Amino acid sequence: MDWWSIFFSPPNTCWFCSTPVRSSRFAAVWKQVCTVCQDQIEPITERFCHSCGRLMADERPAICLDCTKISEGERVCNRSAVTYSDWVKQIIQIYKYRGKESLATPLGLWMAEVAARHFRLRRFAFITFVPLYPDRLHERGFNQAELLAGVMGKRLGLPVVPLLERCKSTSSQSQRSRQERLLALKNVFRLGKEVNRKQIANKTILIVDDVYTTGTTLRECAKPLRQAGVNDVCSVTFAR
Repeated sequence: MDWWSIFFSPPNTCWFCSTPVRSSRFAAVWKQVCTVCQDQIEPITERFCHSCGRLMADERPAICLDCTKISEGERVCNRSAVTYSDWVKQIIQIYKYRGKESLATPLGLWMAEVAARHFRLRRFAFITFVPLYPDRLHERGFNQAELLAGVMGKRLGLPVVPLLERCKSTSSQSQRSRQERLLALKNVFRLGKEVNRKQIANKTILIVDDVYTTGTTLRECAKPLRQAGVNDVCSVTFAR
């Protein structure tokens, strides 16, 4: 590399489009996003439900109405990076269904920033992720939640361990009502056959997924972990 390329290197481009941005590659993800894309995104940085992480109109009450209907023992403390908008939906669809796996990097780094801001990271023994059914994994070619967890684990210095299995196939949950989700996902997840229960007993686990809609998926994932003696379960998703 000559002196010209050092002092006049090409500008960084937005994580989500080709627009140049004036930012260090080591800056927070938000600062590496162009203003056009920023206008389409609503980060969740304050005024959120302390249980599910949903953006709220004000800080009172601390827990949203939906979470008050869930028993405290079943809740999973979740934090998310952004609200689920049309633009975010499009980005996630490009990532999951059009195979743009490279998007796992900015999404995962952003989620790592969220985890570092909201949780005491030393409390987590492992990061795990929502599993796909084998047929769906074969069809898609990758598990979007696993890739996100991998990026987060590398950035946060936490081990990523596959702790869960999906024991039956379920169709897409995006168009289902809350009640339909509850029924479709009931007892879908179980502890992986090779998981050593002694290694996770009394530990705190961080679960990763791309989107939090009703929270049913994450609560169902938490059940077998808690039954195996896990002390606590938290989660991080990109969108809420």
